[in-house]
Amino acid sequence: MLAAAGVLLAAGLVLSLAASPAIADRMQAGGEFYFVWRHAAFAVAAVVACAGCALLSPTGVRRFGVVLFAIGLLLLLVTPLIGAEVKGAQRWIRVGAVGLQPSEFVKPALIVTAAWMLSERLRSPGFPALRIVGALYAVCAVLLVAQPDIGQTLLIGATLAILVFMAGVSWVWIVAAAIVGALIFAAAYAGFPHVQARVDAFLHPGGPGYQVGRALEAIQSGGLLGRGPGEGVVKDRLPDAHADFVYAVAAEEFGILASVGLVALYGVIVWRGLVRAARVVDPFAQLAAAGLFVLFGLQALVHVAVNLSLAPAKGMTLPLVSYGGSSMIGSGVTLGLALALVRARPGALLYEKDAA
Repeated sequence: MLAAAGVLLAAGLVLSLAASPAIADRMQAGGEFYFVWRHAAFAVAAVVACAGCALLSPTGVRRFGVVLFAIGLLLLLVTPLIGAEVKGAQRWIRVGAVGLQPSEFVKPALIVTAAWMLSERLRSPGFPALRIVGALYAVCAVLLVAQPDIGQTLLIGATLAILVFMAGVSWVWIVAAAIVGALIFAAAYAGFPHVQARVDAFLHPGGPGYQVGRALEAIQSGGLLGRGPGEGVVKDRLPDAHADFVYAVAAEEFGILASVGLVALYGVIVWRGLVRAARVVDPFAQLAAAGLFVLFGLQALVHVAVNLSLAPAKGMTLPLVSYGGSSMIGSGVTLGLALALVRARPGALLYEKDAA
């Protein structure tokens, strides 16, 4: 898993070199390699965050998750008031030259907190874990929709639904969660013009919207081995080629083999993580680890699906690969917390690999 994550980080730097110089030049952002240097700094910060979180004990993970969730909720609360507006959304708080996106840290923190509640329900069947988890998600959903950030709202909701399912909750609650998710999506479609426009563009028989259409053209033109490093043109057409459409850049310049390789790396991390989580003895550690790996994989799945026009356009980064400080560090925190819960320690696993 660590090797796969390292390759993803390296791939992100290579793709940043391929995509971001053209964007920096178009934005006049302080030099051709402005975004490349920032991407490298964010990658180092992500490694530090991942390593620091991976050294925590399960108790440390739980405490860190709860504290991070409380801080994240506070930041989400003030983001609409003091946040910087970018493309009609207030999702970032400016901290010097860096924009902090609180939702990227709320995601793993909420999963850890929810896993704690659900594990307590396993120990004490009368514990109202589902009501608490539902209330916590409702608060997050309201704060995220206020930004607005419908994609993160649905991503967190889907991850929580899978987590609740893994905790052995009745199908009634699973169906209820699906209905709530459908209602949130319907309300977003009716209440936010940009959501309606993206969904209509996705469903329209004339084809996808402009950004997804250009991404598809780039993926198709890449062929098996790609146009070659730096030879792609999608970065000249899309303002977020280094972030929300970095998968299209990979497919255009390095071909379908490289883009499938990226998907395989995420598959390795998620599959190995879930297999490892299945061996964990402690209910909290097992649920939290599985939920974090699912969150990591789902975000990658949404990014790839949008680039392939298999889902409506949504600004979702590719974990550890796309440009973005909060996204990169948040992905490092997510993976680090998951690794902390599944790493070998005396009595933590059902059986040891060497004894198999």
